[in-house]
Amino acid sequence: MSLPETITTKSGHVLSLKEIDPGEMLDLIEAAGSAMTSGASGAWLSYASIVCTVRDIDGVPVPWPTKKGEVKALANKIGNEGIVAVQKAMSEQDGDAEVDTAKN
Repeated sequence: MSLPETITTKSGHVLSLKEIDPGEMLDLIEAAGSAMTSGASGAWLSYASIVCTVRDIDGVPVPWPTKKGEVKALANKIGNEGIVAVQKAMSEQDGDAEVDTAKN
């Protein structure tokens, strides 16, 4: 999957995106802490993965979250509109990958 470098929300905020690499995913799992022991761990990690693809907002870098509360703070900073925009970009890329697979 290859994400666009940037996306723009309906209200004009520019979000820079970067795929999460394997090491970052391990860091995210560690940051999740107790969230990974509950039945909702898959949902939490999926949502946190969406949040953590955002690397800067309007040209201002966002630090990689190292704690569950920092993931939550980043999600709130991105906002619902930003999350929807990132989800859309991710699903468009997934759709492109499916088309490429079907062509083969």
